[in-house]
Amino acid sequence: MFKQDNNLYVFAGATFDNAVTISAAGTNEVVVVHEDGTASGNLAAGELFRIAQKDADGNVRSTPLLAWNNLIKATGKATDATTTEQSSVFGYSGSAGSIDAINSNRYTVRVNFKNNVDLYSEQSDQHFFEYVADANATQVEIANYFAQIMSKSEKFSGKASGKKRASVKVERVTSSTTTANTTGTMAVTNGSNQITAASDIDNGGLVVGDYMVLSGVAYKVTAISGEVATLDQPYQGATDAALADGSTSFITAANAASGNWGIKLTGLAQEWKLGLLPYSQVTFEVSLDGWGDTTAVANTAAVTAAGQGHKIAELEWFSQGSAGASYRHGAVPSNADNITLVADKDDFYDVAELQFDLADPKHAVAGAGAGKVSVVIALIDGLAGADGDKANATFGALGGDANPFTAS
Repeated sequence: MFKQDNNLYVFAGATFDNAVTISAAGTNEVVVVHEDGTASGNLAAGELFRIAQKDADGNVRSTPLLAWNNLIKATGKATDATTTEQSSVFGYSGSAGSIDAINSNRYTVRVNFKNNVDLYSEQSDQHFFEYVADANATQVEIANYFAQIMSKSEKFSGKASGKKRASVKVERVTSSTTTANTTGTMAVTNGSNQITAASDIDNGGLVVGDYMVLSGVAYKVTAISGEVATLDQPYQGATDAALADGSTSFITAANAASGNWGIKLTGLAQEWKLGLLPYSQVTFEVSLDGWGDTTAVANTAAVTAAGQGHKIAELEWFSQGSAGASYRHGAVPSNADNITLVADKDDFYDVAELQFDLADPKHAVAGAGAGKVSVVIALIDGLAGADGDKANATFGALGGDANPFTAS
């Protein structure tokens, strides 16, 4: 017969209490109660209890009756970092290094993407770029070509949202001497090659052929009209209606020619839809050929924070029967609107997992053997002291982080 003797329960919330009954609990508050429905307090040997959560309509989800003596494993993990994307830089890195300018030389760059959001697996997707330098090769000339030509590709455009979202952004970094911006704050839009200043953009001496430096990234100016400058590639950073003076400057063409230059590729957050597209970060490999003594590619790996909101939301979604949808496919009918999901993709969570043997009867649907129950409790990172302390005390010392819910 069908065997279902392992059960998963996920409770994600912003509040926790072990001193109230389920009926007195707040909306989406995680609570722990005794067998008779009274508040649990701190759990101890011999006690029977349930972990529960009530939604805004009064519907209650709860674990089966659990015996503290049947706890077989407990682990805790506090969020330890924000999520960061992969970056790879070659040539000047922002602190050291350079591009080897070789006359009449063929430079090639291969970028092989390994992530695949739709299949949630590694699938190679290779892109190839090349440039043949002239008889008077310079670092800035080489950096300009690759930044311009790569960002024309949809996958490398730097567009951070929408239907044609890019996988990476392509940025130029340089050691060239800069001149302070004197035209006030600037309005920049991700994916646009125009910037707007608070006053005429050439007031400080900027001319066509110079470079604007916006948040540490260099862009060549191809046209100026009053308060507006046109750049040689789309702006790669985040949209900002008032980019501060301190984040902007410019480089004269002469200074650009004497500085060291580098290219930096950085992964961008990808589209994610609960139940349809799994959370995935961009991963890629960069290989160079014909670059002589250019400072080699330096890679910083992508990092997903422990308790990252997308992951908690997916875990909660699966634990509730995929929220009514059997498969990750938009055409499948779904009861998702009838099921309350709490986890927020933009939050980070401190997490505890408790694994229990089921008390009598020792099986759920299976004919024999002890059933297992896994309970995941995810509370928003830095939960205000009283709730966090209460959650830690309720479940006692856990493996991993002994007090995962301590405010941070």
